[in-house]
Amino acid sequence: MLEKTLASLRKVHAGKPLALHSDVDPQASWKIDEGDLYELLGNLLDNACKWCRQEVSVRMAIADGQLTIRVEDDGPGISDPDAILLRGVRADEQVAGHGIGLAMVRDIVEAYGGSLTVGRAAQGGAQINLVLPSWPSPAAGQT
Repeated sequence: MLEKTLASLRKVHAGKPLALHSDVDPQASWKIDEGDLYELLGNLLDNACKWCRQEVSVRMAIADGQLTIRVEDDGPGISDPDAILLRGVRADEQVAGHGIGLAMVRDIVEAYGGSLTVGRAAQGGAQINLVLPSWPSPAAGQT
């Protein structure tokens, strides 16, 4: 799923010199609805591609029975991490979008009983961390 998402984003952002890096733990498979995973990865990585100067990285790993997904970029970062998670809030009106992507990500993560944090990456851009617990909430529609 991650490789398909990255391939799509390379096409969508073909006019921008992008270096997309992925580091995926071979054990990082998780019971999650495919549509939910696509929304999570698509929104996070598309935002990173829009805002980066050139570098975007995604890391997926299993630790202590939890799936961790970290997306980082080398862009300007997020000045108000709390506000950016609200529906309709956009970091910059000059960049295309509707201001619902990160709010959707937050809603999906919460439906699975997980957590989302927004911070600053080592490269100076945004760093989004998702942690999904080992036993997703039944409300998430898992079988």
